[in-house]
Amino acid sequence: MIQEIAPKKFWNAYENRKPQDDSEIICVWDGNYCIIHGEQGDRFPRYEELLRENGVGSDYAELKNLQYLFAIFEGEARRDYFLCVCEKAYDFSKLPTHSWEPTWYMNHKMAPRHEAFAGMTAHHLYVWYRDNRFCGRCGTKMVHDDVQRMMQCPTCGNMVFPKIAPAVLAAVQHNGKMLLTKYAHGDGNYALVAGFVEIGETAEECVAREVMEETGLRVKNVRYYDSQPWGFAGNLMIAYTAELDGEDDTIRRDASELAVAEWVAPEEITDIFDYSSLTREMIRRFREGRL
Repeated sequence: MIQEIAPKKFWNAYENRKPQDDSEIICVWDGNYCIIHGEQGDRFPRYEELLRENGVGSDYAELKNLQYLFAIFEGEARRDYFLCVCEKAYDFSKLPTHSWEPTWYMNHKMAPRHEAFAGMTAHHLYVWYRDNRFCGRCGTKMVHDDVQRMMQCPTCGNMVFPKIAPAVLAAVQHNGKMLLTKYAHGDGNYALVAGFVEIGETAEECVAREVMEETGLRVKNVRYYDSQPWGFAGNLMIAYTAELDGEDDTIRRDASELAVAEWVAPEEITDIFDYSSLTREMIRRFREGRL
């Protein structure tokens, strides 16, 4: 999965750090990210490249106000990552071969995977910073704390920490088949029943509710499988396996949510080449008889 970057290690503790020459700067403009393409694969521009190629004059003031994000270690070697929100489409033509890419590229094509994971997590934080510039309580402009990853209101003291939305995945099985769906407004690939945990319910209760709401089926023996950070949507995905409760396997599909909901045998599932998501991993394991 996208977060599995061993032997490298992701270090997400907030630190009040300044960029080094080899720090990678995750530049975002209009929802797209600047990605360098080289012989060693994809990466983000390094601080020294942006300084050398573009300068730090008034035309590129964002480089003077970078936001530290996290670090990735390999042994004792550390690489810091910073966020640079570009206010316009700067001329990066002097950088090495590069392109501006959407989050889809980081999810499906970017390699090596530790850079894709860095991009996904940076996107999660970018959206949080973007959406919390002003206090939701009194409207004052927020400031970043020096010690914690937290935005604070200097007027009323309101503190806002990064938001993570828990969501469940449900791999329901019955008589050797798995309940698979296709979203009404999705990409046409098979998926699992999924949904956000609502106020006042456990993740296990959410599994039962979502399966009932989307397919009309009751489940039992809900068991935890694994979890995955999914920064593209600001989620923490919590996956469960479950069994059909009873023998009535008639699906009553919620057409507003799903285009398809059906029981599928392992041999009916085509090859799965996406190794990023927990959803695809569970479907692949079922296809291989290992779930």
